[in-house]
Amino acid sequence: MPDKTERRGARLAAAGPLGCPTTRDSAAGLSKMRANGKNAHRACDLPTESDDSWHCTEMPQVPSQLPSDPTRRTLCAQRQSAAWRTVRGFNPLCPSVSPISALLCCLALSACGSSSPGTGASGGSGSAAGGASQGGGGGGGPVAGSGGALAGSAGGTLAAGGSAVAGGAGTTSSGGTGAGGSGAGGAAGSSSTGGTGGTGTAGAGGTSGASGAGGAGMTCGGGSSTASDIVINLSDVHQKISGFGASTAWGSTMSAADADTLWSTTTGAGLSLHRIRIDYQSGHTSELNIAKLAVARGVTVWATPWTPPAADKTGATGNNGEVEGTLSNGQAFAQFLADFVTYMKGQGVNIYAVSAQNEPDANVTYESCKYTGPQLASFVGTYMGPALANSGAKIMAPETQNWCGFPSFESAFMSDANAAKYTSIIATHEYGCSPKAYPEIQQAGKEFWETEIYDTANNTADPGMGSALRVAKLIHDALTIANMNAWHYWWVYPSSADNGALWDKSSGKASKRLWVEGNFARFVRPGFVRVGTSGTVPSGVSITAYKNPADGKVAIVAINTNQSGTPISLFTSGAAPCSMTPWVTDTNDSLAGKAALPVSSSRFSATLAAQSVTTFVGSP
Repeated sequence: MPDKTERRGARLAAAGPLGCPTTRDSAAGLSKMRANGKNAHRACDLPTESDDSWHCTEMPQVPSQLPSDPTRRTLCAQRQSAAWRTVRGFNPLCPSVSPISALLCCLALSACGSSSPGTGASGGSGSAAGGASQGGGGGGGPVAGSGGALAGSAGGTLAAGGSAVAGGAGTTSSGGTGAGGSGAGGAAGSSSTGGTGGTGTAGAGGTSGASGAGGAGMTCGGGSSTASDIVINLSDVHQKISGFGASTAWGSTMSAADADTLWSTTTGAGLSLHRIRIDYQSGHTSELNIAKLAVARGVTVWATPWTPPAADKTGATGNNGEVEGTLSNGQAFAQFLADFVTYMKGQGVNIYAVSAQNEPDANVTYESCKYTGPQLASFVGTYMGPALANSGAKIMAPETQNWCGFPSFESAFMSDANAAKYTSIIATHEYGCSPKAYPEIQQAGKEFWETEIYDTANNTADPGMGSALRVAKLIHDALTIANMNAWHYWWVYPSSADNGALWDKSSGKASKRLWVEGNFARFVRPGFVRVGTSGTVPSGVSITAYKNPADGKVAIVAINTNQSGTPISLFTSGAAPCSMTPWVTDTNDSLAGKAALPVSSSRFSATLAAQSVTTFVGSP
């Protein structure tokens, strides 16, 4: 014979609405309780064991002892109805109180409503307003007109509207007969499709009340741009973004705290690429432990040789033949690079790409090797490409010193069939001349990366916003003028007191340069695409915009070089988010999140802090 719990479970078998399990004792009920949120552990339950035998004859024990009260008479009549079984079910928002109080709570909070027709004995239970939130409406029956009023007023009036994610048009049941009155509709949904509930009408005697249809809700999208708007055109897609990074060349150690500051997407700058140096003597790297820290944080690691081994060059100088000279044994050097990839894989670091040479066009007195464009292209097409073909690593070239020397190398690679076949990433540094677009790179299915630059405008150490804003402009121009897929600062850690690294030498802490790169890196993640902008941008302000094709997330980066706050109005053409959260780097803040800004008819307004970089982030 079933025990008391089983009998109670059978009695409460009628399914409640989504999120309202109908029995305390089932595992499914508990699971759904937990799904209701962080306060679910305080949720209401069925009446206690001592309350379980409660029935209509015990109504006078409930406070406000009025046995003739029409509400109680209605409750008694509804004792075995679907509406009563719903009330007796698990309500995750009501405290464990007496049944009549639980009823009032359930109706008021509109958490466990369901729609059912009224009968001659009882009114129908009301449907909830549209969207994720559900609530009880009320219909009245002829048993007591005021009973309908209770359900209709409490349930219909307070039924919740749609959620911010997916509100739908709301409906609510009408009030009942007699003094039942009309049940008010659900509140407006807050999402782009959320609806405002209509107002239910009073039900005729002996029948359940009719449902009021939901009205049109406030939308986040739609609208039209104005002359004062900066327009973000989500359908005007430019290049894919592969990431942002820096290098620890010649380094060997990094603390876990610094690694988080550099690469964390929740507490740090969120850089997603890291460049390491291949040691020409060992064939390994001094940065192995750093590379492991990067990989552990989901960062893509790639590598550059500053020079081939001395045995593979001629005409070199330096103590170990490391300075300049030219490549004499391409086959040996190609195998050297392939062996490096294999070694790193064995250490748990998969190398994403290997560069053919750092700055082949430079005249320097440190590790280096000289090539012309055709010479480097020949090495890649003849030796390096075949040697790395099965390694899993991509080939990058030419990593020229600047925009001045890049054109001759770029044309050499694009015109050499073998080099073009093996080279996936065309790259350059930015130490001179100005960025320029090379559309043939993208047309050939290759990526275009900027792989090294630092703030050379002023050699006086400046860990603040002066240097940071110059760096932000370098990033902005590389992405908008040259349509580059990735961008890197030079060093993470400085060797001298200047602006050559993301960390400041005097303080030993991250400079504002890191945080403005983070304004891009943390929110414009690998796989995002840059989208077009138009309209009049205020003087001293630069804007770029990006979206994630996978989920529609939007990121807008605004650079304000002005000495005072600058107001802007942004209009999103396309699937506009319902709010945009600003993340600010300025004199006082380092990638600090601020209060979300509402979006109405695809538009939001903000005032950019003086001397700042702000990223606005939102999802439709």
